[in-house]
Amino acid sequence: MGGETEPEMIISEEIHHSIDNADDIEQVLDPEIPVSGIVRNLLRHPLQLITRWNWKSVVLSTIVRGSIYLVSYLLYGQSWSAITAALFVDILFRLPTTGITGSVTQSFRHATPQWLGNLIVSILLPLVGQVVEFFSHFFQEKYFYDILPASDNNAFAKTFAISLLFAVVSTLFNLYLMRQGVLLVGAGEETLSIGGDLKRVPMHIVEFVRYLPDLIARCLEKGKLIYALGAFCCFPLAIGSILGGGRGKWDWAWKSALVSTGVLLGATIIALILRRIRRAMGIQVS
Repeated sequence: MGGETEPEMIISEEIHHSIDNADDIEQVLDPEIPVSGIVRNLLRHPLQLITRWNWKSVVLSTIVRGSIYLVSYLLYGQSWSAITAALFVDILFRLPTTGITGSVTQSFRHATPQWLGNLIVSILLPLVGQVVEFFSHFFQEKYFYDILPASDNNAFAKTFAISLLFAVVSTLFNLYLMRQGVLLVGAGEETLSIGGDLKRVPMHIVEFVRYLPDLIARCLEKGKLIYALGAFCCFPLAIGSILGGGRGKWDWAWKSALVSTGVLLGATIIALILRRIRRAMGIQVS
């Protein structure tokens, strides 16, 4: 009997049930971890961000961000040499930074309260990433244009605003995916292959896109008009602030806010209609 219980004791000693005595957040079994505990743990054990370097985030981010620069530069009439230079610089700085920010994002997947975890991740991580992105391209175009051709017609400034918006949205989406067990690295049995992750992404894209319209629809049905109005107004304000601030132009702010208001209004109306159809069909709606 003693020989049988000893391995179990050793295993139990290796499993950390508290964020305070774990040197890697992924060793914590708690489904909910206070934001303060996550921040303390990352500050005490920053090496885990390297050992859990999220190469999946790097791969997806490089492909999507590269596509943004490619399409944007083509639309603004840039030469292929300028496009190639921009892609090269983007990949060069994105390899180390995106892997670490992806690891940080994964660390917050069990954060509670969720709204605070969302706020921290959606502000701080895009801020750090975009600062690095801005100065990488700025120095390339300002001081190394003779080696790596610079863009003209202010193409970089226009593309940067779009990239900033994508950074915020993609960070929140990555956090959402990681809460569903997708794009994880170093998470033991929860970690899937990249192929397994990609198979689940389309379904989660639909869920992510419909989340806000469904939330507003639920609030309207329950008579929570203030909550519904607050959620409805925050979306266009955020879009307008990000694009307008990233571009430094007022017209980018109000035009993008106006367009996003129309899109959200249409999506909310569709959500309300679909919810009523489901009820009419006898399907339970939360």
